[in-house]
Amino acid sequence: MLRALICVGTLTMPVAAMAVTTLGGGRFTAGDLHKLCSQTDAISRAACVAYIKGAADGVFNTIDAIGGTTGPRVGQYFCLPEHVEPQRLVDAVRRYVAENPDANSYNASTAVSLGLEKSFPCKGD
Repeated sequence: MLRALICVGTLTMPVAAMAVTTLGGGRFTAGDLHKLCSQTDAISRAACVAYIKGAADGVFNTIDAIGGTTGPRVGQYFCLPEHVEPQRLVDAVRRYVAENPDANSYNASTAVSLGLEKSFPCKGD
């Protein structure tokens, strides 16, 4: 099982890189991410989850580094519950892009942040 996960992880990165180049002409948009996440093969699904989790970690860690909810806020913000299922993250982002057609041209990481903010707002926001 561990070997299978390592293999999938190893294969995901080149596929994700290829998706960035072929889908968006070098720019990975929310529309490209939505297409990737709509695929049913295991590699595309793994690449979708990996991108969303990576973008979410990047945004969250950036905001946390500048003070989190008590410091200045830059961009969008969200609060994920502990042990959230990856599919819930994918569903939140796909729903956001589907409900906001203008978002298709956004950078994919922006759509991740906005979709997660809508589905997982911080308490008090």
